[in-house]
Amino acid sequence: MPELQKIYCIYNAEGSLRGELEYIYNKFVNNIKCSMCDITHGTISPKRKWKEKCSTFGIKIECLHLDELPNDIKKLVKDKTPCVVGQINSAKTILMHDNELINISGSVDSFFRFLDEKIKILSEATLHNKMMH
Repeated sequence: MPELQKIYCIYNAEGSLRGELEYIYNKFVNNIKCSMCDITHGTISPKRKWKEKCSTFGIKIECLHLDELPNDIKKLVKDKTPCVVGQINSAKTILMHDNELINISGSVDSFFRFLDEKIKILSEATLHNKMMH
């Protein structure tokens, strides 16, 4: 059975200095936020709990900004960021959408609980599809 090999957490911001400054400005002046950023970062730097959870999670997690996306992910997530993408072999699928990330309200623990649920559903669906064919 194919397994999830990698998880990509996609921000709705660019990683360049200019992109980071724009995001900070929009967050604090215009109240425009990135739900993925709220989960992974405190005011300025990554949350310690996020780093700890990622290091002990069974699947590699990579966070990417809009200007860091490989072409296949860029096409998949166009106009759908922030989101979370899972990779099985060379196929990629969106595991979590912005509205789901917003409902997590910046909680690292809630993110990983929800991610575990999504992975379980994906595994069951993959197993079911294998049995049907």
